[in-house]
Amino acid sequence: MYHFSASVKVAFILLGVALAQTIQAQNYTTTASGAWATASNWSNTSGWGGTTPSTTGGHTSGTATVNHNMTVTGNYSLASATLLINAGKSVLVTGNLTLGGGGTINVYGTLEINGDLTLNSYLYIYPGGQVIVHGNVIVNSDNYLNIGTSTAPPPYADLIVYQNLVSNSSGDITVNRNGRVAVFGNVTATGGGTVFTINNGGQVYVHGNVNFTGNGSSIVNNNTTSPYGLYVNGTVTNSGGGSTTTANQGNKTTMQNTNPGFYGWVQNIPASPLPIELIYFKGELQAGQAVLTWATASEKNFYKFVIEYALNGQTFEPVGEVVGSGIDSYELKTYTYHTAATASKNYYRLKSIDQDGSFEYSPIVLISRAVEMHLEIYPNPAVDYITIQINFDPGSMDHIQVVSQTGLVVATADVNSNKITIQLDQPQAGVYLVQYKGSLDKTARLVIKGN
Repeated sequence: MYHFSASVKVAFILLGVALAQTIQAQNYTTTASGAWATASNWSNTSGWGGTTPSTTGGHTSGTATVNHNMTVTGNYSLASATLLINAGKSVLVTGNLTLGGGGTINVYGTLEINGDLTLNSYLYIYPGGQVIVHGNVIVNSDNYLNIGTSTAPPPYADLIVYQNLVSNSSGDITVNRNGRVAVFGNVTATGGGTVFTINNGGQVYVHGNVNFTGNGSSIVNNNTTSPYGLYVNGTVTNSGGGSTTTANQGNKTTMQNTNPGFYGWVQNIPASPLPIELIYFKGELQAGQAVLTWATASEKNFYKFVIEYALNGQTFEPVGEVVGSGIDSYELKTYTYHTAATASKNYYRLKSIDQDGSFEYSPIVLISRAVEMHLEIYPNPAVDYITIQINFDPGSMDHIQVVSQTGLVVATADVNSNKITIQLDQPQAGVYLVQYKGSLDKTARLVIKGN
């Protein structure tokens, strides 16, 4: 039998106590709403540890259960413990939130972060829960960001990121059936092997670009309807070797036209980059005029509409403006605008401008009418140039010649738009003929004055 001195026995006892405290969980439950650091707002059910859950990395085991509305002033560093936010309750972090390795955040209520969110372990957003990040979300390695479950919505699990969603070292992101994600910045991944997965039913909108540069990365959209579920306002790039990118993707216009429910959710997020929810934009010919009508389901932080016109459907110019309602509105608003329709084909579109200057375009509306083709030449008399404008779409062989009275061709040009300008290289004063050949055979008289 071994015999130990009293000092050795004391050492073993102290070591045992320390190990017991390390193994024992630190469990906390809120008792009232208010400041996280206020002891009276918490019940420590562990019997040891601080009076409130540490926000500086000291909470290494157990669970902080939030049954009230709590505010963390400054940064919050959660070590390897669990943060549980129950339904209808909230945590506001005024600084950054960092989740350490081995920790877990389960959100059934609301988690709002004024700064950045950095994930070194698992964040789960469950149906009815929402996470709002005013800064960036950084996912460091593994499948640490999970939005939603496989059950049918509603309710939804929501993630709103006002800046960028960044994946480092294969930080994977999964959006499940009842998950909704809005990223107002970019989605980027620099490490290889990143997997960004949208499962059937999941919905994601990225207002900026998606740019993956690591080898073997995958952008996967498992929605069975195409295009559905992934909408990118910018570009999608996945340039690493062995990378794969889903073909099931759309842009902002696709989302608005085919998924109005999700578009409306994104548009109604505070400070959303989508200024209005346009229901329709239509046009018809009435008494020789183009009558344009449109309707909005909501206008948030909205400024005005600019009506734009093009003869060729490509080069648009503003022809009028209509100011929005001037207030945040979630009711149906209808508008009507009358303008001239002088050409055989008249193209119109709406430019919707937000109060911060951001804008979006409507689909293009074509209004056709039977008109006599004609051309206009100005200035006449001319000095060193002339402009020719036509009211029809030119054919591929259309061209113009400027001919002197002796038959000398002094200028020529192909017609590839509804308005072209021809420079006259020091012509002599006199009377010339402008000959249009192709879709329209017409000759006009032109007077050129001396310089």
